[in-house]
Order: sequence, then C-alpha cells, then structure tokens
Amino acid sequence: MITELWNAFPRLLVQRINGLLEEAEPNSIKAFHLYKTCQTENLWLGTFEKFSSQLRDFFALPKHERKKSALDRLMERPMGMDVFGEFHLTFRTALVSNKSLLDIASWAHHLVRVGYKTNSVVISEDVFTKTLNYITNPPHFEKDHDIEFEDFCEAWKKTVYRVFGKKYDSELNAILRELRWLNSQTREVDQEAKENGFFPTIYLTQTEIDWTTAVHKAAFEYEAIPKFPLSRGPQKQRLIELQRAINLYRIVQTASHPELLKHRENIRATILERCASLLRDRAA
Repeated sequence: MITELWNAFPRLLVQRINGLLEEAEPNSIKAFHLYKTCQTENLWLGTFEKFSSQLRDFFALPKHERKKSALDRLMERPMGMDVFGEFHLTFRTALVSNKSLLDIASWAHHLVRVGYKTNSVVISEDVFTKTLNYITNPPHFEKDHDIEFEDFCEAWKKTVYRVFGKKYDSELNAILRELRWLNSQTREVDQEAKENGFFPTIYLTQTEIDWTTAVHKAAFEYEAIPKFPLSRGPQKQRLIELQRAINLYRIVQTASHPELLKHRENIRATILERCASLLRDRAA
C-alpha cells in the first residue's frame, strides 16, 4: 500500500491541491464582486447577507452539480453564460478550508517520511503547510489554478529557503530528484497511452457507477462509505481492489492512535484515487 501510494504521490498531491477549489467558497472580495455583478444585471434584488447565504448553498453542492440551472434557481431570473463564468473560482478568489489544507500537509509529511525514509526538517508538516499556503494564496506573479507538480516543487523550494536559507539544499534536492523522477514515469505512461491510442476502460453497470460515485463523495466529505448494493459484492477486479481499500479504511476509521490516523488519510486518498480512475476509465 505504501509503495503504491509513494509511486503515485506526485499525481495524488496535485489532485488533492486542485481539489481544494472543489470544496472552497468565494472569499469576501469575490463574494462582494459577484453580488455587485448580479445587482447590475438585475439578477438579485435582496441584501448582500442573503446573497452570501445563496452563494454558500451553491458552493456546498458537489462540483458536478454546480450548473447554471442550479444557480439560476437561487437568483431572481436566469443569468447569461458570461455572468455564470464569473462564478468560477481560483486560488486568488477562493476561501480554502484550513482543515483540508492541514490534512494534505499531514498526509504529504507522512508519505514522504515513510516512502523516502527520511525525517528531514524540509518535509515537516509546518514546511508543507507553509508551501500549501503559498500555493493557495498566490502572489500576483504565480499561478492561481491548474496547479502542476512542478509548481508545488518550486513553492516547496521557496518555502525551505525562506525558513532555513540554503542549509538543507542538498537534502531537499535529493528528495526532489526522486519525486520528479516518479512524476516523469507517470507522465511517460500517460504519453505512451495517448500516442498509441490506448486508454484503459472498464465496463460498469449503472449500479456500479452510482456506488463508485457515492463512495467518492462519502470519502471526500469524511462520511460513512456506503456498502456495495449487491449481496454478492463487487465482481470486477478494480472494484474488488476498491472494496479492499474501503475495508481497511473502516478498520482504522475509529482509530485514535496517531500512526493509525496517518494510515487512515493514506487509505482515504487511495479510495479517492481509485474512484476517480474508475469513473474516468469507464467505457462510455
């Protein structure tokens, strides 16, 4: 399990960082900008406080449900697509959950510590938290969405330099070489699949699709994961592997020991990745 997670660390990390926007709300400046825009377009006649409540309702929806029709129901009348585009968030306009950010920092610290077998200060939770804060509160010259692994590496290097100067450059560079190599291997596999026109598919029934979607949502929101709806259990290998991860997650879900808590986050990340890949790879 650890080896699998370590090999996938660059991809999982990027998914989790970009996923912060999926659970974010507009920050106060963005919320007021949207309020004034909707007032100007005669889409909203009420107070800013009520508008803010409607915004929270909209952004509380899962990402795939945040459609224009859902937003139209919260406004006085339907809006144009140009106005709807204003509701897209970036790290410059979003209010990111501090708990989710800290969870990623803790997960990254544990996985690098175990996967690379180091206790270096450059992988501390504090350093990773500062790195993620830099990414999610970007200066004007930095990217504010579609974060890639190299963006994380550069932010990490800047953070380590600000905290320690050049004292730990050799340790950090060695870890970065390993992680960049892992990332390059993943990218090569993706590129080969693209060039050869090979895209792994799995045929899923609607019941299996619904269950996988529900599992992803439950794991993402830290809720109880639903059981497979058929008594015989999943029969396809990738669904069986997902079920095994879920079984492990249930075992450690109520754990209080710090080491088991770390494993819980690792297993949760595996469940999210497997659900996402199943839904991505399923045959249309």
